[in-house]
Amino acid sequence: MCEFCLKHGEGKKEDYTRIFKPEKSDESKESLIKGAIECLDNFGKQFNDENLEGMDDYLHFPHYLLSGNELIEWKTRGQLPTSFFSDLIKQGWSRTITSFREVILVSANKVHFKVKYIREKADGTIISEHENIWILIYKNKKWGIVFRSY
Repeated sequence: MCEFCLKHGEGKKEDYTRIFKPEKSDESKESLIKGAIECLDNFGKQFNDENLEGMDDYLHFPHYLLSGNELIEWKTRGQLPTSFFSDLIKQGWSRTITSFREVILVSANKVHFKVKYIREKADGTIISEHENIWILIYKNKKWGIVFRSY
């Protein structure tokens, strides 16, 4: 028996139904996308404002990051070091700009995005470019980023 089944209901058939057939949403795809994009925009604003606590407001916990082939779980808020932004600034960072955002999947209360963002110096010189997959979910009456793959 799979580990999920043991943990979530001892192999009852309805567990598989819940996994492979998530509930439907009454929201239109457009409405779901709009809410998720607003969350992404707010997260980006908090990032550029150098507000670690504000960034956490737009994450759901546990929060997962797949960096290469390593899965990292943040169980609670406050996982980035307080030196996060000062370390970026030492590299010349001034702002991060989303240059590309594509919806790749929409389902009940969940939107997957392919995201590309650029970290820049104040003069517009590019420090780095990043392409990721970000997954947002609507849970507990708010949109939040739950998974990022780098």
